[in-house]
Amino acid sequence: MSDRTRGWSGWARFLWPALKYGVSVLCLVYAFWDVPFTALGSALKNYSLPSMLAALVVSFASYVLMGLRLSRMATPPLSFRSTFVATLVGLAVNNVLPARAGEIAKAVWMGRDGDVPFQRTLGIVFMERFFDVNVLMALNFWFLWELGKRGTMSVFVACLAIGWGVLTLFHLRPALADRFTGLFGSGGLHRLVSQALSGVLGNMSPAGLVWLTVTSLALWSLYSLQMYLSLNGVAGLGLPWNVALAVFAVSGLGMLLPSSPGAIGVYEAVTVTVLKSYGVEVDAALAVTLFTHMVQFIPVTLLGGLILAVFPENMKKIRVT
Repeated sequence: MSDRTRGWSGWARFLWPALKYGVSVLCLVYAFWDVPFTALGSALKNYSLPSMLAALVVSFASYVLMGLRLSRMATPPLSFRSTFVATLVGLAVNNVLPARAGEIAKAVWMGRDGDVPFQRTLGIVFMERFFDVNVLMALNFWFLWELGKRGTMSVFVACLAIGWGVLTLFHLRPALADRFTGLFGSGGLHRLVSQALSGVLGNMSPAGLVWLTVTSLALWSLYSLQMYLSLNGVAGLGLPWNVALAVFAVSGLGMLLPSSPGAIGVYEAVTVTVLKSYGVEVDAALAVTLFTHMVQFIPVTLLGGLILAVFPENMKKIRVT
């Protein structure tokens, strides 16, 4: 490697994290701009404990459903205990480490507990996230359709259509899947791609797709319910269902943008912006945004971190084939 190449590589390693954390800081400044801290504190103090607990219960119910969904995505099925704990660990790691490291941690945990090759569980986790992106895109497509901006999501729809087309083709023509994995040689990279693709295609059967569709819709309904309870039960904003759903859809899309772990800053900026567009005062918008983010961030991070502290060896025993 030449000195120039090493120089550019070093700059890239510095600039990318700087860009992500810089975006987070700027978003936090935007979200808190012109918000009186006395008004923010007053809004937070007026939240009722029963309503906050209800939102927290719905949040944990969604984690249970995530674990249940994952348990039936492998053949034979994995234990619910394993997939539920893997879900908590993965979310905790995502909240504190960059580059979606939690998805790797989740796959490692499931592979260790279920005696399944890590590469295969990685493919299962990829399929899970792919389905979540599909539901999120559907929600945002509905939101933009309501706004009359129907062409904005066309690029995303096209990308998803290409993804589904490739997976369907590989499922119907296994020889094409073999030829694709053959492009990666015959070493460790080939095994990784082959096993991961096997984990994905194992869920392309009619029964697998029905299971993923039903559980994903139920899961995202819980996410939406949590947002509705937060906006109306906790903050008392009195927003209708379609507005609460729109806030949830756009805030979820914002969490996909490059930023610090846990989307700190980006989530606040996007959610406050959407709430303000529906006439919510900035202090009330920021207060409920901070609450919803902390409900998603603090409890699961503490619980997942505790699990990792008590069972650190579970992240080391990985079966790789």
